[in-house]
Amino acid sequence: MTSHALQNLSFFRFLSIIDSDLASRARLQGCSFCGGVLHSACYPRKPRGWSVELETTAPTIRQSFCCDICRRRTTPESVRFLGRRVYPGFVILLLSAMQSGFTDTLIDELQLHLGVARRTLQRWRHWWREIFVATPFWNLGRGCFIPPIEQAALPMSLLDRFSGRDAQSQLVRCLQFLAPLSRPGVITLNDGR
Repeated sequence: MTSHALQNLSFFRFLSIIDSDLASRARLQGCSFCGGVLHSACYPRKPRGWSVELETTAPTIRQSFCCDICRRRTTPESVRFLGRRVYPGFVILLLSAMQSGFTDTLIDELQLHLGVARRTLQRWRHWWREIFVATPFWNLGRGCFIPPIEQAALPMSLLDRFSGRDAQSQLVRCLQFLAPLSRPGVITLNDGR
């Protein structure tokens, strides 16, 4: 699943369509501070972690809006981006979910093809198992799952709870659950991106 998702342009486009829908809904709601009209204030993102071919063709614009009255920025939820992290959310989710651990060969391959270093993988695992589980988002969200999700096996234990026709559908549903984490201010953690 990992290599297929990382090399499949249609998967990126599908995630972009979901993000566009989320952005349209946020724009229709207007400014949450003053009720003003939201105007486009998109900005480019330079995410890491996919093939060179996809870097030039995959959509890397982050949907965002600016209020015409109070000028405050509204950044809607996203399934492509997990907050301000430089890697796409699904890369962080998939690579962190590898339960068998990372062999030196696998780490060398990830470093070569995706630019993901050993320290980054360790930081992501730490984030899922120590920081994420302490967030208000998780404290509320974990109640949606019965029986409880095994925190020591995150994020794989979370990914396994979502059903779908195939592994990509399962991944998209998990990203939709995690989408609130992509908005600024939902959690402000020093997670090392």
